Amino acid sequence: MHPKVSKAEIDLFKALSAQGLTGGMVTQQPIILKSTIPDFCWMEKRKIVYLDGNPVHKKDKQLEHDEEIDDLLTKQGWEVLRIKYDPPLTEKGLVKIMAQVKEFLNVDEEPIECGSMPLP
Repeated sequence: MHPKVSKAEIDLFKALSAQGLTGGMVTQQPIILKSTIPDFCWMEKRKIVYLDGNPVHKKDKQLEHDEEIDDLLTKQGWEVLRIKYDPPLTEKGLVKIMAQVKEFLNVDEEPIECGSMPLP
């Protein structure tokens, strides 16, 4: 059960990496509860980001599933950020998403120095 990595996820990973925000982050790693695989996960911060493309994540059944996963993760002490976007991800859209992720991670505008983790 390994999802296909989207172009938007790759673009966001590159942007996070360029800003030094991938230290301690893992990507596409299963979290054992209701079989969820976060797009981006900072284990030590207990923060998860899902990049939800509207064609898939607009459907009622998928929305219910996403809410259920968010509730389960929150009960286990995780903070969850779901970012909805319309593919394909544009440069302007990526800038907006990066601002959301940086705010979620409580990162100042100055990039931090960290190692990066490659996508699988």
